[in-house]
Amino acid sequence: MKKIFTLCFLLYFLGLITLAFAIHVDGVSLYFYTGEKFNGNVTIIPVENAANKTISNFSNSQWSVDFDMIVTDVEYLTFIIDDNQRIGFTQVKLDNDNPKKITQCSIQNISMSGYAVDSNTGNPINSGNIRVSVLNSDFTKTTSFSGEWNIDFNPCLISGKIYTLHILISDNTGKTGEIFQNYPAR
Repeated sequence: MKKIFTLCFLLYFLGLITLAFAIHVDGVSLYFYTGEKFNGNVTIIPVENAANKTISNFSNSQWSVDFDMIVTDVEYLTFIIDDNQRIGFTQVKLDNDNPKKITQCSIQNISMSGYAVDSNTGNPINSGNIRVSVLNSDFTKTTSFSGEWNIDFNPCLISGKIYTLHILISDNTGKTGEIFQNYPAR
């Protein structure tokens, strides 16, 4: 009886162990408009499981990344490519229809700036308000500006998930303009 219990316990325990798979990804990243090669970083983030986030430097647009990942926890991988001035991203769906979601957000430090211009006259708008909202979340921040606008904000977002930022600019006369910008959370 003791041997059967030990065997059943061992089989149950082995059923709880989930093995990580070794993942290898190669890529080439080029500037969108010119096709030029560049040096930069690639960040690979399993959506819903940022603990497996991997960052690697690359040169001459060629990159190769090796990492371990428990694939049953992940449905999408987000790839973020940047050269410290420009950023690009894409998302790949894995063949995993029922991932175990580990949903934890992390504070993102986001900074945006720009100029507001009256579309009728082409003249700069000297003062007004800017409001940034992260769609599908409760985050909104508003601030006023004079001349160039800038806003820093710190929403708690799920790493690897791609969010839409809604930027609403208004002047003191009631004119408004808006921008929608995709943002891949790191």
